[in-house]
Amino acid sequence: MVNRSILSLAIYQLLASNRIGVLAVFFPLFLVSSRGASVETALVFASVAYLGSSLVGPGAGRWSDRLGRRKPFLVGAELGALPCLLAVAFLSSAVDCGLVFVAGLVILGCGSPSLNAYIADVARTRERGASYGSLNAGAGAGSIAGFLAVGLLVTRFGFDYLFYFAAAVMGCVVVFVVLAVPEITVARSPPPTSHPRLGTLLFFSTAVSVRTVGYGAVGAFYALWTVALGGNAFAVSLVGVSGLAVIALVGLPAGRLVDRRGEWTALVLGTVVQTAAWVAYLVSPRWYFLPGAQATGQLGFVLLSPAMLVWVSRIAPDGRQAEYQGIYALVNSGLYSVGPLAGALAFALAGGRAVFLFAIGSALVSLGLVALFQLRYRGGIEAASGRPGPARERLERVPGGR
Repeated sequence: MVNRSILSLAIYQLLASNRIGVLAVFFPLFLVSSRGASVETALVFASVAYLGSSLVGPGAGRWSDRLGRRKPFLVGAELGALPCLLAVAFLSSAVDCGLVFVAGLVILGCGSPSLNAYIADVARTRERGASYGSLNAGAGAGSIAGFLAVGLLVTRFGFDYLFYFAAAVMGCVVVFVVLAVPEITVARSPPPTSHPRLGTLLFFSTAVSVRTVGYGAVGAFYALWTVALGGNAFAVSLVGVSGLAVIALVGLPAGRLVDRRGEWTALVLGTVVQTAAWVAYLVSPRWYFLPGAQATGQLGFVLLSPAMLVWVSRIAPDGRQAEYQGIYALVNSGLYSVGPLAGALAFALAGGRAVFLFAIGSALVSLGLVALFQLRYRGGIEAASGRPGPARERLERVPGGR
């Protein structure tokens, strides 16, 4: 039977991905093409926005755990960010646009730990990979529509319509969450006393997240690279859609693979696949080679994302799901947020292809750190996460058993 909560969250992701994914790609291009900013300035603002969004994660997650509620954080993040992102269209200065965009993404960051904790609250332990995968699939499907719509709007009417579109979608998201996402109440967590697993969490989060520095650099830069190789705004959308189609089609099977084969297999395979994608970007001579590279990169993402989230949900103590998801997000998104800044530096020093060389290097370093983590714990990744033994797994296959 379909879990209503997970289905509603997948639809939420389908709607919400129409704004944040599209904005993340098009915002640097908006600053450069419409507000006269340099490439380096645009990437710096993108980096600061992602970093600010990640910094609020642990506090927002801790607050969610203390209240024992998730839904208010989803609604509040959308309502708080909507006026900020809409205001960008009415500002003429690149600096003003960048600062208000940063404020909007910081507010949106307050909802992410609660969303990831919500899945851990309602999904069976052995089905969490598939549950996180369904969110990825919903996000991919929704972003396809968002990229195509924004590509057409921007090409026909200009970049300001990017933010009108985002505001309209966010309004729809708020209505859907209020009406369709079930409210749940979890046990309130006690005041923090100690974090015996915090060191393990930070080690793991750092190992898997070094790769995201390069991922963030490519994510903020590929729109500019598409244009540099002869594409236009709609070509940027086509490149984005090629990757999103992979997320939509493969997200759920990839999550199930994590449930069946474990986090270690998905982490290694996903990192190798993403490295191959950055190589493809590096050697592409024209923009129409980029959809294949983007599709390969997102295939790696759908393997990596549920593996990381499932592992964090396993190690989190009772009553601290959102807090631990927030701490992981701080490391993961924080390193991702450095990506545009690092990409801007690589671009300034050695040109566009240096961005992809940097991404390849960060992926290889991450793969080495993941291997080190695997060796650090007897039994590897799964043992460090507290994977349940065979008896517990048999219980969880019984309907209603957790």
